[in-house]
Amino acid sequence: MSVTHEYRDICHTVCSFIASIINMKHKVIFFFPHNPWPPRTGAHKRCLEMLAGLQEIGCEVTLLSSTISSETKWERSSIEVLNTDFGVNVHVYEGTMLDLKFKTLVRNLYQILKRNPPINSLRHSPPGMRHWFKGVFTKIWPDIVIISYAYWDRLLDQRMRKMAVCVIDSIDLLTLNMQMRHALKKYLPVPPITDDNIKDERILEEDYFEKLGLVTDAEEFRVYDKYDYTIAISPSEAFIIQKNVQKTRVLLIPMTHEVHRISNNYSGPALFPTGPNPFNIQGYLYFIKRVLPKVQRRVPFFSLQVTGSCCEHISATRGILMSGFIPDLKVVYETARFVVCPVFGGTGQQVKIVEAMAHGVPVIALRAAAKGSPIKHGINGLIAYNAERFADYVVQLWNDNQLCFKLGESARDTIAAEFSRPNLLKGLSMIVD
Repeated sequence: MSVTHEYRDICHTVCSFIASIINMKHKVIFFFPHNPWPPRTGAHKRCLEMLAGLQEIGCEVTLLSSTISSETKWERSSIEVLNTDFGVNVHVYEGTMLDLKFKTLVRNLYQILKRNPPINSLRHSPPGMRHWFKGVFTKIWPDIVIISYAYWDRLLDQRMRKMAVCVIDSIDLLTLNMQMRHALKKYLPVPPITDDNIKDERILEEDYFEKLGLVTDAEEFRVYDKYDYTIAISPSEAFIIQKNVQKTRVLLIPMTHEVHRISNNYSGPALFPTGPNPFNIQGYLYFIKRVLPKVQRRVPFFSLQVTGSCCEHISATRGILMSGFIPDLKVVYETARFVVCPVFGGTGQQVKIVEAMAHGVPVIALRAAAKGSPIKHGINGLIAYNAERFADYVVQLWNDNQLCFKLGESARDTIAAEFSRPNLLKGLSMIVD
């Protein structure tokens, strides 16, 4: 071979190597504690949107989860969908009896000490789970690690934090959320819950949580400061986190949703999609106790369809249709006149609002739920400050099909412009680039 040909081959090899580096996909480990498919909660939908967004910007994504952290059972069919439809590799840690004994030991220890465990307590990530996580990490050597929720912060050790860009998707202000749950649960009756067995009707007051003066624990912000980036899902929470951290870079990436151009006819019942948390139960009780009687006096044949996990804990009353969990709400959204969101507890963002609007369905929401949402009062939805006004809006939309259409179309346009996939990609690109 001549020197010229040798030189040319060397140059070609070097150029090919450089090109492979330039075109190399970023390797991402994404830890989500639950099985997100089929999606049953807003957090599940958030996870799926994040996975799809990372794929779209060219990342090679590995989803990590565990049977001891997931609220929903991991099925082979779920893994297959995540592999084929979302293009992610899935690794699920199978918890052992030693893990369960360790979790119990840690819980009992804190009870003896009469102390609350830290937000990132080892009971969330026992030794076997941490060893497994480290093994996957050293096998993949990711460029980026994304952890959902501060509970599982201990999965990352100091060496991993130095080897990869570390990101936490806060999703909720967890310590604030836990305090709100505790303040609510002690007054909720044992299921099946009806409108006449509420222990204390103060939980139906719109300012119930505001009066309690609850705040996020400083310990949570110290966890966020371990990460290169902290993702907030709502503007108000981004502001709170930013005000209380020193090191982490705070990114606002609200919930995004694919826009669906379905044939809405606004001829069916109103709709209340729910998830498995007590705030949805509180919202349902608020609606049937404070709003529904006012509506039925003016619209005797009003009907509300309730879907999701909340149906497992509550009893129906006149005008309420309980449908339980529906894997794909698209058919329901096609006929729904409007969505009600009578929720005023919880943190993060009401994902169901974004989802409904993406399907062209207007939403009536209480002020607390509408905060940080895409709803613009009178333009793409309606915001109520009390039960009387909420009932007025329900009657108004029930009797005005054209107004449902007008607000619904504007809602869909809002999501397309401000809460669609390109907005998610822009936020994720700030991390990847």
